[in-house]
Amino acid sequence: MQVNWLRGPVEEWAGDAVLFFAFEKASDRLPGLGRWIEGRAEGLRDSAAWLDFKGKPQQVGVFYNPEDSRAPRVVCAGLGPVDKFDLDKLRTATAVALRKCRDMQLARVILPLAALDGLPAEAGELVREALVGGLLGLHRYAGYKTRDVDSNDFPEVLLVGDEGDDPADLDSLPFYATAVNSGIRLARDLVSAPANIVTPSFLAQTAQEIATRYGFRFNLLGFEEARAMGMGAFTAVAQGSREPACLITLEHCPPGTEGDQPLVFVGKGITFDTGGISLKPSEKLDAMKQDMAGAAAVLGAFEAMGGLQLRRRVVGIMPCTENMPDGQAYKPGDVIQSLSGLTIEIISTDAEGRMILCDALTHAQQYKPALLVDLATLTGAAIIALGNQVAAIMGNHERLIQRVQEIGSGVGERFWPLPLYDFYFEGIKSEVADFKNVGERAAGTIIGGIFLKQFVPDDIPWLHLDIAGTAWTSKDLSVCTQGGTGFGVRTLVELARRWDEFEG
Repeated sequence: MQVNWLRGPVEEWAGDAVLFFAFEKASDRLPGLGRWIEGRAEGLRDSAAWLDFKGKPQQVGVFYNPEDSRAPRVVCAGLGPVDKFDLDKLRTATAVALRKCRDMQLARVILPLAALDGLPAEAGELVREALVGGLLGLHRYAGYKTRDVDSNDFPEVLLVGDEGDDPADLDSLPFYATAVNSGIRLARDLVSAPANIVTPSFLAQTAQEIATRYGFRFNLLGFEEARAMGMGAFTAVAQGSREPACLITLEHCPPGTEGDQPLVFVGKGITFDTGGISLKPSEKLDAMKQDMAGAAAVLGAFEAMGGLQLRRRVVGIMPCTENMPDGQAYKPGDVIQSLSGLTIEIISTDAEGRMILCDALTHAQQYKPALLVDLATLTGAAIIALGNQVAAIMGNHERLIQRVQEIGSGVGERFWPLPLYDFYFEGIKSEVADFKNVGERAAGTIIGGIFLKQFVPDDIPWLHLDIAGTAWTSKDLSVCTQGGTGFGVRTLVELARRWDEFEG
């Protein structure tokens, strides 16, 4: 799908449909729609068809204008009540409207800048989020079906402004939207794909392709190299699988940034999680292919950052393995020494995510990061606490947590902070090692965070994002169909784009 600009007189705009928006129970139409009807679709002014369109969320009305062969349809998407408007409503409205246009097999849809007039937000935000929402809403995971395959094709969205508009500061927004869309689609597809395809080796190959495409540095550590380096926690998990484990590193280091402290993003890459010896129940075990969503988000962020050509040094580290109950698998009761030198008593082999992450967090410190962020589908407790549309965020800098909440909210990724008080460590004290890998059932998400905190010095700004609930949806959402969501990609990209604001 293409997003292109057109600037010129309104009377020259041509497409299969023109997209507008409407609030629910509004006494007046939004200004752009009103002007369009006055100038190009006067026959629709008092059409009885408007009686059936209420402007409710996810409602789409199609109004035919046979008098104008250059734009024969007006597609109007509902935003809901004006007092409840936010950018999520706009993303949703654009997504459902463009899906309707695809169902109608339209080739070109016009999105006028004027369609956003009167919406209570800044123009650049409105254009950006409408485009991102529309593009993401059109994506469907094709998988490996060989018949009854739905197409993802949608030839063109034409972003238009008339000669009176001054969209110079908006020029880059289609470029931004397509790059971000590419990254999120990659993350979604990796999470949705079957685990016999998306193995650690497949993720390594994907990372290498991204590196080649955008000139990133790529490094791969195999199992034996990781073990020789002292990554006892990572290799303890990996030793139970016959699939070769690996630790993937991508580095985006534009010329002139070599001496900068990088942002380092660490993503959990468990490509299938049986629970190991602490075997999971069989119900919904097939969904455990999604346990590499943290690594997928990092790969998606690098795909987007490559497309955006960001001038920021960023490192991505992805420890990748399966967690299997082989005869060589690590066991409850074992004591494992991590790369940091700290020892861990294994209580549950199903707490493997924190095991591979702790070594990756230690490994990341060689880069002297300005910021260290890990993303992981770490705990089912995060789903119990926050559901499926909000992720947990923890860390060692409260103001940074607040700023990431603000950024995430602006791009449709919600986070809620959980505390990491020192007394939570009492729950993982061990008699035979420095600490245990799990505690009691209470505060399970926080316990995961307090475990990882042991491996990050206080002088390194660190965030832990538990995306267990948000990485996957079992039902179609407004801008995402069933499967992987790509959650986390946009937050990582925005952190890289806007890090100067955080430093200030």
